[in-house]
Amino acid sequence: MFRFGGAELLIVLALVLFVFGWGRLPQLWGHLRQAMRNFKLMAQGEDEIDITPSATDDPEQKGSRHVR
Repeated sequence: MFRFGGAELLIVLALVLFVFGWGRLPQLWGHLRQAMRNFKLMAQGEDEIDITPSATDDPEQKGSRHVR
């Protein structure tokens, strides 16, 4: 089987730096952490999401920006 060693990991890191650039790495890392956190929650069965709108989300109260 194929195993990752130190040289392979450095090559992958260099490719990621080349493709995304140094400035976007923190943003990419944040998205990766969020994806892992969501996957862990889904694996534990906590997949219920509360989608009820709050009082501040009501477009009738704020004045809708959509043209009717």
